[in-house]
Amino acid sequence: MADLNVATVMSLSGRVGLITGGGTGIGFMIAKAFAANGAKVYITGRWLDVLEKAAASITGVPGSVVPIQMDVTDEESVKAGAKRIEGVDGKLDVLVNRSVSCTTFVPELPVPFVTQIFFAKKSAAEDHFQPEMVQTWADIFALNTIAPFFIVRAF
Repeated sequence: MADLNVATVMSLSGRVGLITGGGTGIGFMIAKAFAANGAKVYITGRWLDVLEKAAASITGVPGSVVPIQMDVTDEESVKAGAKRIEGVDGKLDVLVNRSVSCTTFVPELPVPFVTQIFFAKKSAAEDHFQPEMVQTWADIFALNTIAPFFIVRAF
């Protein structure tokens, strides 16, 4: 404990990080913070132009930001990203799974319907939940639950 220094306790100098969804929002802010503290940060997402713009905007910091196009719901895309990072840096010190979706896919439901669902009336659910809602739910589940598994397994 004696070797802890307030000035360097948050240093990420020499560390390599990966932030999925690092091109925008909270993921982008985490990437900026990591780079400001000396880390080499890989940011991933589906749109390379967004990632490149984000990486180019982070300047004047001791760390660096490297954009990699990667679809976290596609295991082969994740493996390719992992291979690239391992080939260049040989390690990954920090992983932030930030690719998420919070899409609302449940339509406005009337109170009587909610009451029917609460009491498990199958016909009420069949009348209000459309088939495309199932696919939307599956896509959100894949992004928020299965994708982090792919990432962790790849590294």
